[in-house]
Amino acid sequence: MTVYAFELHFSASPGEHIIDALYEAGWDDAVVAFDPDTGGEGSGHFDREAPSALQAVVSAIRQGRAAGVELLGVTEDYVSLKEIAERTGRTPAAVDHWVTGRRGPGEFPEPRVPRPRVSLYSWAEVSMWLVANGLASLSPADVEIARICEIADSTLRTRRLQQQLSAAEQQELDRAVA
Repeated sequence: MTVYAFELHFSASPGEHIIDALYEAGWDDAVVAFDPDTGGEGSGHFDREAPSALQAVVSAIRQGRAAGVELLGVTEDYVSLKEIAERTGRTPAAVDHWVTGRRGPGEFPEPRVPRPRVSLYSWAEVSMWLVANGLASLSPADVEIARICEIADSTLRTRRLQQQLSAAEQQELDRAVA
């Protein structure tokens, strides 16, 4: 089995019992960051052994729900060009050439957080682009967990936002996007 590293964010009421409940539900492979005195947002930093990235993330989500916390999202890994260079063993100049299209196959993923000085890119999109174009040798597990984290985060956020709609609004939206 493979060990997958990811971070799950949650919200809970104050109390030491929250940390105990998470541990008892199965988060014994996570470092939990949560202030039991104030409650609010917390996170679990996982190194979870599982047959797949999907099973690693899904099991953590199910265990969090069983412990009674509200799940907010899974950290999608946003990276700068410098971090992309470090992860791929390339120079920042080489990565900049990919982004601008001066080198490589083109169509580098657009930044998720465009900024004038340091834009941030989705590591899931970048890693899949790199592997598809043979520009970096990344472990399949790293690519898989990045992709699953991006999808799981979007799914959790969408479900939370949908709770703000009435049942009729949810049905109408579901029909429109189906």
